[in-house]
Amino acid sequence: MYPCVGSKKYQFLAVLASSSCSHHHYRETGNFENAFEGSELTAGSIALSFYSGFWAYSGWSYLNFLTEELVNPNRNLPLAIFISMVTVIIVYLVTNVAYLAILSPSQMLQSTAVAVTFAENTMGSAWQWLMPVLIAISVCGTANGIALSMSRLFYIGAKNNHMPMFMGMVQSKYNTPASSLFIITLMVLCYQSSKDIWFLIEMEGFGFACILVMVFAGQVYLRYSEPNLKRPIKVPIALPAVLCLVSLFVVALTFYQKVSESLLALAIVGGGSILYVIGNRWQNKPKSLQSKITWINVLFQKFLLVVPPESEKDLDWD
Repeated sequence: MYPCVGSKKYQFLAVLASSSCSHHHYRETGNFENAFEGSELTAGSIALSFYSGFWAYSGWSYLNFLTEELVNPNRNLPLAIFISMVTVIIVYLVTNVAYLAILSPSQMLQSTAVAVTFAENTMGSAWQWLMPVLIAISVCGTANGIALSMSRLFYIGAKNNHMPMFMGMVQSKYNTPASSLFIITLMVLCYQSSKDIWFLIEMEGFGFACILVMVFAGQVYLRYSEPNLKRPIKVPIALPAVLCLVSLFVVALTFYQKVSESLLALAIVGGGSILYVIGNRWQNKPKSLQSKITWINVLFQKFLLVVPPESEKDLDWD
């Protein structure tokens, strides 16, 4: 409080300080006022927001592919999922609050990399280079985790005759699923050719949501049809039931808003189903077709030096 308020000099200073404080207060909280103004509320936009959430938080699902590599998975898998999800949610929320405190919604939408734009406005020219480095480290960690988990998924699928035989082979020297990693690399290169990242997110999210519907519905069905089935990891039946309904809602929204993209995603899934029927269910294949399949398996063995593992105990995935 300024002394001698009646003085014109101090009255001026008081007004100046008051306006400065109001301006400073606006800079801290102004972006939070009407933050969702102008947002699209169409069915397609809502579905895309769900898919973006799947994309950001889908790391929990990769842990399930590494169950055989965990020590005491019945205890550690639920703990790992719970702890990692809570940690990631808190970090993401705090990060987005920090973004919105500095950047307006329009600035974030126009930015090609929000984290880099945030660094430019907060860290100064001396340290803003650090943000791209941290992003690169994060991307490398994500790529490493996906390569580890997805290659294991392809390997187990091939071992159960759900995928080509060569994908169930391991490198003769290092005991790594080299064939699966090679296929994943080819898929990444194909995805890189797309210039529309949102199209990829929609396609991946729609396929993921369809799979979630079937998985959660199957869990509810098995809980009632096989009540005495041994379940080392068991959750309340309400959880898969609610998640099934939410996933079904997202799928229905996508079909309603974007029919062509939905049909394209289903066509890709259908193509995989046809290959599964040919490779797995069709037992009495013509010799000409079987010889081509054998030739492909032998080609990968020569190219990547992979062999079928004698047993799971022979593998060293470390």
